[in-house]
Amino acid sequence: MTSIPILLKPMTADLGWSRSAVSFGHTLAMFGAAVGSLFLGRWLDRYGFFRIALVGALATGLGLVAASAATRMWQLYCAYGLLVGGLGQAAFFGPLAAAVSMWFERHRALAISIATSGQSVGGLVVPLVLRSGAEEFGWRQVLQMYGVFAALTLTVCALVFLRDPPLRRASSAAIAANAAVSPEDSLIRKRDFIFLAIGLALSNFANFVVMGHVTAFGEESGLSPTNAAGILSVLLGTTLISRFSWGYFAIHFGEYRMLVTASWLQVLGVAIIAGQSSHVWILIAAAVIGLSFGAYLPGYAVMVRDMFPAEQAGRRITEIYFFGFIAAGLGTWSGGLVHDHFGGYRLAFLCALVGSALAPWVLFLRRSSLRRLGSSESGCSVRS
Repeated sequence: MTSIPILLKPMTADLGWSRSAVSFGHTLAMFGAAVGSLFLGRWLDRYGFFRIALVGALATGLGLVAASAATRMWQLYCAYGLLVGGLGQAAFFGPLAAAVSMWFERHRALAISIATSGQSVGGLVVPLVLRSGAEEFGWRQVLQMYGVFAALTLTVCALVFLRDPPLRRASSAAIAANAAVSPEDSLIRKRDFIFLAIGLALSNFANFVVMGHVTAFGEESGLSPTNAAGILSVLLGTTLISRFSWGYFAIHFGEYRMLVTASWLQVLGVAIIAGQSSHVWILIAAAVIGLSFGAYLPGYAVMVRDMFPAEQAGRRITEIYFFGFIAAGLGTWSGGLVHDHFGGYRLAFLCALVGSALAPWVLFLRRSSLRRLGSSESGCSVRS
């Protein structure tokens, strides 16, 4: 998904399109992932994750290869919107997190964080490989090779999901007991879900205004293409720290407190990049934003997972990520649009700062209810 932000400058130079036009391919991929994950989440609840993983692996590879051959906008948009996003990313975030959540109870937060840390590990390497490869071979050839590599790797990794998780084999009596929720509790959960969805949308909008353009911003600030891609590597690489530590701290300090902390951490990072232009401060901002992103993205999934029974995991987690994907796509596109109209990213980053600052306040409005999630008082189906 981040191949467009990484390759934004060489793609716009080769295709002759504006930044907003190329960025819109990433937006469509996010929109496709949002819609696709809703369907795949329900498929997961019925059939398991293995077949979803195979479809996602093939779609990701085919989409990247097709994008490498695009000469018209509709070709690029279809490759990213339908294949890379609609079937690829749609499979490997919401449904993946839900599938992993059905293997763990006590350490679910840590398990989801580890399972989604591939984004962090890849983030250390992929931006540098793709951007330097584009300088050496051209963006089309490097994207084509990356597509083949992704399809093969994801297909092999899908084999781990051949077995059904324990929580899918739960007895019908246990499922019925878990599903018994009073109308009052059901209303509270729905309200909690809405506020969580708004919080995730605001954070993701702000994050992807920055993430979608930080490589191009680095190049405009005077860095070489490879060093500019290194900023995105720092951002995604530091998520590895918070992905692993999130589960540990959530157990000891509570999931709600850690989610609010991550949201305020994002405000700090976006404020730095909006107000500073030196290369050192850009790297510091990227690291702070990465720490926030690594914590809040799995954090929202864990909070939602605690609200509903196991047999609804695929549906509910993909529903919360639906709003996150839509907001992320709007963030990338609006960043390019503001750049095209005002000739720089400063105003776009200020808009991101406003969005990020609103997220913790939205969470604060439901603090009394959200604090109880994951505790015995919450009526959580899996922890009871």
